[in-house]
Amino acid sequence: MIDVEVKNIIHRQYEECKKLLTERKADVENLAERLLEKETISLPDIVEVLGQRPFPQKPSLLEYLEELKERAAEDQIAEEEDAAAKKIEDVEAAVPEHEEP
Repeated sequence: MIDVEVKNIIHRQYEECKKLLTERKADVENLAERLLEKETISLPDIVEVLGQRPFPQKPSLLEYLEELKERAAEDQIAEEEDAAAKKIEDVEAAVPEHEEP
């Protein structure tokens, strides 16, 4: 009796999951593409691809997500500054120094 009920529960959940994945196939494919691009994704990536969760998020999670955004922005600025410094170095290296007689 218990085995039959467990089997029924598993079957219903399997069907529900299959239906959800079929209905959201485009979202699943978009998420897979993002994973292929970045190799590792985090909650902000998932939210960007799938949209907001259907239920409220805890304040601590919202704070964490905001901190991740700030870190990403800081990292982007640092990368741009490094790239600019590298360009300056390349230009300076390409320009011959002027020797005085």
